[in-house]
Amino acid sequence: MMSAAMEGDAKRAALRLGTQVRIAALLEVLDEDIRHIESTLSRLNALRSLLVKREDAALQKLLDEVRGQAEAYQANERKREQLRQDLAADLGCAASGLTLSTLAGVLAGHDAGVALADRQVRLRALTAQLKREHTLTVLLVRDCIRFNRSLLHVFFGAKGGPGATYGSTGAAKHEINATLMSMQF
Repeated sequence: MMSAAMEGDAKRAALRLGTQVRIAALLEVLDEDIRHIESTLSRLNALRSLLVKREDAALQKLLDEVRGQAEAYQANERKREQLRQDLAADLGCAASGLTLSTLAGVLAGHDAGVALADRQVRLRALTAQLKREHTLTVLLVRDCIRFNRSLLHVFFGAKGGPGATYGSTGAAKHEINATLMSMQF
């Protein structure tokens, strides 16, 4: 009969042999997640810069780039989810309960566990930075919207239309002092 320590060692050895390829693939997926978040941070910085400079052509190019990256990144998300399901089956737990923390705990003492924990720390730091950068970008966009509305109000008046209306006879009726400039003599 095996002792509990020997059983645990055998289980860990079997776990390493049975999941080594999946863990390596998961580390690659996590590395891609890290690169994606870093790229997203860079694009948010570019977005804010282009908004301030009002470079419409560059903004459109950036938007097209974001769309392309989103489609490409979906493949990485599917791969991560498949690996999660496979690793959960290997460990005998539900896929919904398998987190990086859980997996790092199972792999404690192995090089893969250390590598997984390192990626988890890096991802946490990047997601916190991404949250801050996203908030700053949202604030800038809101401020641009507010500024544009103010300009429209100044140019077109409070009613949102031009300063002139037309009566039943077709004669123009201008609202004096309702817009920035009145062309009436």
